[in-house]
Formats: sequence, C-alpha cells, structure tokens
Amino acid sequence: MSSEFGHKDQTAMTVDEPVIGDDDLTIASIVQSNGQMDYVAEVYRDHERERVPEKQDYEFGQPVYAKTTVHGEERALVGVVYESLLVNPDQGRDGPRLSTPDQELFVPGYVDEKQTLLGIALLGSAELTPVEGGQGFASVSQELPRWTLDIDDSVSKLSDAGFRRFHRPDGQFALRYYDRLVATAERFGAEVTLSLIERLRAETEQEAMLDVIERKVRWETSSDRGVIR
Repeated sequence: MSSEFGHKDQTAMTVDEPVIGDDDLTIASIVQSNGQMDYVAEVYRDHERERVPEKQDYEFGQPVYAKTTVHGEERALVGVVYESLLVNPDQGRDGPRLSTPDQELFVPGYVDEKQTLLGIALLGSAELTPVEGGQGFASVSQELPRWTLDIDDSVSKLSDAGFRRFHRPDGQFALRYYDRLVATAERFGAEVTLSLIERLRAETEQEAMLDVIERKVRWETSSDRGVIR
C-alpha cells in the first residue's frame, strides 16, 4: 500500500492565515541530533522561561515546530514529539558534588540538573511569511527537510491552524511522511502515527481517508508485533 496519501480537504485555509504567533509556547531547546530528522530537545525548567511548559504541552504526539533561516528566508521545520526520557544525574550518587568546573563550590542539592528530554521527529517544512496577526505557512513540504536545526534552537507548540495547514501542502490533504515517521520513531512509530490521526480527525474532514490510514497502521503493527489490534 502506498505511503502517499492525498485528497481534497474541505477545511480550506489560505496562506494569509496566521499559524505562528509571538504567543506560541516554547517548550524545549535542541541539545542533540540522532540523524537528519531525529532530534533530542531538553524541556525548559522553572527558572529558564517566564512561561514554563507543563506536561500536557509536550505530551506524546504533540506537533511542534522550530524556526531556522535558509538563504536569508525564515522557515519552520515541523515535527512531532515521539519519545521522552527523564534524566537524573544524582541517581546512585551520594554526598556533595561540584556543580560545574567554573563553579568550584560543593552544592548538595542547590543545582537542579534533572532533565526531561524529548525525542522529536521532523515531518517537513514550510516557508514563513508575514501575515496579519503573525506568520503564515507557504510552500509547505512533507518531504524530508534538507536543513538541520542548531543546538539551542527553540522548539514551540504548533497551533491547530498550523497543524491543519501543514497537512494541506498542495491544497489537498496529505500524509506523506508516514513511512519516515514510523522508521524514526521505531517502537513507537505506530502509536505516534495514530496519535496524529486522532488530532487530524478533530481538525479536518478526512474521516474516510483517516480510516484507511488507521487500518493500514494497525494492520502493519499487528503483523509485525501483534500489539495493536
């Protein structure tokens, strides 16, 4: 069965509609990449942002974006949270410790180095254009982005409007990243795809097509490991 899904969507949007705004919540910053479309981001903690993200802001299947500039043009790389990892450097370590090499102080518990890391799979990209009320998506692509993000780039929640616009790259509904997403997310590939399908049901009128995709995902998963029925 082809991974190329495309169909006319009645929930039309125009490129003039804002999908990114100054009020978008930034939830994490890039700290590592595992490949061209697989990134690791660290969730912002209490003292790092005025608006601190809560758990529901970076839940499994949350659509996100990060901005980057290519040839002087601002673009958004669109992705999805597919994994999380809690890091506690103090686990199994007793007594005071040095905080950092340039802070030669023993800090028994004063420096909180606990981290929440997110696995983010890139789904595609879009040019950012100024529109009234924010920025819009133009030249949306669900192909593998050719550009990388940088360390410390901020990752923000993608709005519902941005999520809908991203899934109409040519004016028609499409889910062309499916195979790449499943390969990147590996053990959670099916689950994260089903999570996106659930969001798409609320944001589009593509029930019939989404039913087909869902059946394909569940059938492939049950064939591979017999987990989802």
